[in-house]
Amino acid sequence: MQLFKCLKNLLIKTGLILLVFAFFSISFSSSLKEFDILIKNVTIIDGTGEPRFKGSIAIKGEKIEALGEIEADAETIIDGKGLFASPGFIDPHSHADLNVLEYPLAENLIMQGITTFVGGNCGLSPAPQKELTFSQWLSKVEEKGISVNMAPLVGHNTIRSLVMGEDFKREATREELEEMRSLLEEAMQSGAFGLSAGIDPPWPGFFASFDEMVELCKLAAEYGGFYTPHTRHERSHWWTDNLDEFSYVLYYGPPEDVWVGRYRGIVEAIEISKQARIPLHVAHIPNAYLLPLPHPDYLEEAAARATMELINKALEEGVKVSCDVVLPPLPQFTQVIVQEFLNSEFNYPEWLAKLKKEELVERLKSREFREKIKELYDKCKIKFSMIHTKVDPYWFECFKVVGHKNHAYMGKTIGEIANEKKLDPLETVFEIVVEDPDAIWLHALDRRYNEVAVATIIQHPLCEPCTDITSAPAKLPQGHRWLVGAAHWGTYPYYIQTYVREKKLLTLEEAVKKATLLPAQRLGIERGVLKPGYFADLVIFDLGRISMKGDYIEPDRTPEGIELVIVNGKIVYREKTHTGAKPGKILRHKRNSS
Repeated sequence: MQLFKCLKNLLIKTGLILLVFAFFSISFSSSLKEFDILIKNVTIIDGTGEPRFKGSIAIKGEKIEALGEIEADAETIIDGKGLFASPGFIDPHSHADLNVLEYPLAENLIMQGITTFVGGNCGLSPAPQKELTFSQWLSKVEEKGISVNMAPLVGHNTIRSLVMGEDFKREATREELEEMRSLLEEAMQSGAFGLSAGIDPPWPGFFASFDEMVELCKLAAEYGGFYTPHTRHERSHWWTDNLDEFSYVLYYGPPEDVWVGRYRGIVEAIEISKQARIPLHVAHIPNAYLLPLPHPDYLEEAAARATMELINKALEEGVKVSCDVVLPPLPQFTQVIVQEFLNSEFNYPEWLAKLKKEELVERLKSREFREKIKELYDKCKIKFSMIHTKVDPYWFECFKVVGHKNHAYMGKTIGEIANEKKLDPLETVFEIVVEDPDAIWLHALDRRYNEVAVATIIQHPLCEPCTDITSAPAKLPQGHRWLVGAAHWGTYPYYIQTYVREKKLLTLEEAVKKATLLPAQRLGIERGVLKPGYFADLVIFDLGRISMKGDYIEPDRTPEGIELVIVNGKIVYREKTHTGAKPGKILRHKRNSS
């Protein structure tokens, strides 16, 4: 009996020990799963331009742990059969930093596969400010938390405005230039990747001398930075000799630059780079050769090729140069026509800009009032959207009516309607507005970035696609639909859809490299490649379905074909939904980091 009792106790104890052992074994095994995320059976485009291959991608923590044939367990296993995996897209020209504190999830960027953006472009960085250094602003963004990585630039316009205030319509003094140098140095030491500039009206940078730009670029070069300008005269302005009229419409400079300014702007940027010995990245490069008249596509293509020859020539002369181009080159921006006359940014006279919409429409019924506006037109002070009516004498072919009570106007250009009415184009605009004060037109053609030119430019081996957009929510509130274009939500899906799948101008490997490795190499960051040890920024997409779905009526439609987006090893987008995760980082230039 005693023996039986001892055996019974032993069996109970042994069983308990086995249960405890089994429990801890399972827990230990679970906690020691080899990877956090394993993407299996996926076609891998690694970003280098090398041919695709099938395999798996293993992620542990923030980084890629392994690629290829992987047999292992993971916390999250994703079957990528039929899909493609590439590095997350890196947007080299963005303004998402201007409102990333308002939209830290950056849903519009994430949903199109952007995992890193370069902010502070066109000379317009959010810092430094009067009581906020560049370093402090970066820390503020870090404290807020963001879903996407940000590589900051410091803006020349921001610095110049801080130093010179409203008295910027002149060359800087030596003392002012030293103040600019001090602000630039703090930004570069804090992690800026380079100096951006916008030397076009109405920005203060227009008045910067060549020597000012060279001196500041030399300082940025000392910290390993690059120079990225929105080049001079890119937009269509008309000449004035009255500094009080300097605005988005008019500029104070050589009169001949109305016609040859874009060419001279690119040449100037190259020369600044040469003298400062700094790498140059030309922002949203425009066609350097202005063709403001109806012409066949082959002339546009030739002009675009000639533009890229400027880049090739600079390369031959030893300049380290690259560029990006805005996509998509499609009609995106619509506007209530009346608002074109009330846009204070254009520096229209006070008697016009101060009017309410209803007042303007009522006064347009008067011949006397129409003649007053025609005087502005004749004096070269009218600009619609991005087009100055005197720089482009065929401006009326660039706008289509897309909203009007009279359906006979719908889809027609102002020029077509003018021919039908046998009126001049400006008078036709008056008539359209009086008939329907809520009439809407579409800026259907931008001669800087039309489809033929962009398709030519994007094929250059050193050209990267870019968005030129801000941060935005997944869906816009009502009332904001006319202020932004579909590019805000679909640039990169459009890029793959159009130039790879439809036009076949780029292979998928080439297209991905342009959107990942090229900008990553310029920035000097361990991203842009699917490689063990690199940060796990990935986009998983369906090549057959990837596409931009937004248009000028509903720009914020979710793109198709983006299945999964991972930033620093965390899933931020899945099943067309942002997960709410904010694993993004403020990237700082390695040579600048403290």
